[in-house]
Formats: sequence, structure tokens, C-alpha cells
Amino acid sequence: MATTPETGFLVIADLTGYTAYLSQSELEHAPAIAGDLLETIVGRLDPPFRLAKFEGDAAFLYVEDGRADGSLLLDAVEAAYLAFRRRLRSIDQATSCDCNSCRLAPRLDLKLFVHHGSYARTAIAGRDELAGADVIVVHRLLKGTSAAEGGASGFAIFTGAAVEALGLDPVALGLVAAEETIDHLGEVTTFRLDLEARWVTESAARRLDAGGGELVVDFDATVAAEPAVAWAHLTSPVLRARWEGPIEIRETSPGGRRGVGTLAQCVTGRLATLEEIVDWQPYDHVGWRLAVPGLGPVASTVDLEPVGAGCRIHVRWEHHGAAAPEVALAEVRLDRTAAFGRLRTLLDRVQPMVEGTTEPAAAPA
Repeated sequence: MATTPETGFLVIADLTGYTAYLSQSELEHAPAIAGDLLETIVGRLDPPFRLAKFEGDAAFLYVEDGRADGSLLLDAVEAAYLAFRRRLRSIDQATSCDCNSCRLAPRLDLKLFVHHGSYARTAIAGRDELAGADVIVVHRLLKGTSAAEGGASGFAIFTGAAVEALGLDPVALGLVAAEETIDHLGEVTTFRLDLEARWVTESAARRLDAGGGELVVDFDATVAAEPAVAWAHLTSPVLRARWEGPIEIRETSPGGRRGVGTLAQCVTGRLATLEEIVDWQPYDHVGWRLAVPGLGPVASTVDLEPVGAGCRIHVRWEHHGAAAPEVALAEVRLDRTAAFGRLRTLLDRVQPMVEGTTEPAAAPA
């Protein structure tokens, strides 16, 4: 039976230095450590990506067009790398084992390859396999010149097709352009994102911490949704409208990617709250500086923590500046308490992204 071609993003997450690591490590330990690292990586990529299969020291994933916006897909890529580096750090700090497998694990790194194109799902030996020229492209990038020029540190390689589909500005994001020649498939433009630099700058520093202001909102709840889904509902303008109420969010993001420096106007009726993202650690922490009508400057932070199959959400709003009228404070508290209550209800009902939807879907009541 003929299959219908689909279009979407194809991703390979590959452990850098694994062959050298395996050759110098104990066989009974090394594969288990590599498996633990790959599970950590896939746990951050899926959702929104779906796991197609593991391929030795790599994982092959994909996502159909329309299941998440470009910024959320980039969040997943960055979150996967940061989670990988945190896991390596914990292995290095927490273990008392002096075997080579544990001692050499911190030498491993991660590279990701992202391509956009078409593919077909074909049933082979009772399981779906992805096939097509674009599937070959993303696999050939593993051993290409762009990967070699990236060196041993962490990076992500995006093809020109992926950059276009994601709506990115390569210059604004500091992506390094190159050309790749693939036998029988021709020239492929690539762009390299330095993930090692993201780890150094984003994992260590926060530009906005709660404290020092007048507490307006302190919301703390554990929900059934996993961190990736909660993050999407907290940061995506489309999904925020599901729980924020009748609101229009007009967003401007540098380079086409939501993150530090993103500015937004949240319009309710004739009033608009101005937002600037000043912290951005996907799936873990986000901070905004707000200008709230009738209240003034507010520092807002959200922290996410995995709890079982769900996550804990902690939101703080603190007012800074001149004393605000009690009436204004009471109105904002009432509005935010109601909004975050709706968010908790939504995330307790939400399901992972499902077949044929463009966003995470709420379960039937």
C-alpha cells in the first residue's frame, strides 16, 4: 500500500566522542551511562518531537508541521542540550566510582542536526520507519564538513530549509553559515548554533531573581502536565490566550526566536501590559519585566520542576517602584489568581501533543 508523504522537522541527537569513550571504558558500565544520557536528551525533545528510534549512540526524532511554533521547537533543542550538560555534571559530582566509564563520561558532548523536508512512514518488521531523501540528508550531516568544523564541543546544525521553516534570522542569532555537498543530493546550506556558549551563559546566570519587591502573586501548584507542555502554555502567545482570558499578545522577538530580549504587548480591552523577557532557561525558568497599567513595574518569574509524570509550577509577581494604590494591587491579585487557577485546571487536563493537532490538546471533561 502506498504511503502519503508528510513534511516536518527531522532531528538527530548524537553523542560526541562516544567511540573513543567506549574504547577506553568498561563494557559493563559505558553503554548504561550512554543510555542514561540519551534518555535525558530524548526526555527534553519529546514532546514536541517524537522518537523515531535509537541508533547506537544517537537518537532520531521528528515532528510533523503544525504541531508547535518555531520558537518552541528551538526551546526543545536548547533544553535537551542543557539537560544533557546538567546530567553530565551530576554524574561527575555525585559518583564515587573511579572506573573509566564514570571518570571519562564528562568528556562526552552532544551535537544535534535539524533538517526540514518530506518523508514517508513505511512499516518494516512491524514498526514504522521514516524514509526519503530528506531522511538521508539529516543522517549524512553527521559525518559532513559542518560537523567536523564544529569540533568536539556542543552545537546544533540547522539546514537552510530548517532555518527557513523555523522563521529564523541567522545573522541576528549569530549562526555560522557553511555549505555541505552530499553525494547524489547536491549542495546543502547549513547554519551552526554554538550550544556550548548557551550552556556557559544561560545555566550560570539569572538576570532577574524574586525578592526585594512587594509581593503581588505567589502561585505554587503541581499539575499533571510535563514541563515541556507547561512551558509551552506559559510562553506561547497562542496557548497563553487559553487561560489568560480575552487577550491579544503582540510579540517581537530578536532573530525570530522567543527568548531574552523578546518584547510583547498584552492587550486587554484598551489597556496593554508591556513585557520584556530577561531570563530564558527553557523548561526550567523564565523571567519578565512588566509594566502593568495602574500598577507600574513588576518583576515576574516562573520556575518549573519535574514531579513524577507532571511538574511543579511556581510563579511570583513582585511590584517595584513607588507605592501602588491598594485598589490596583487588589485588582491585579484577583485577576492573576483567577488566571493561574485556569492554567492549573487546563494543565491538569492537558494531554501530550497528539496526532493531527497543531497544539497540545485538552482531554475531554
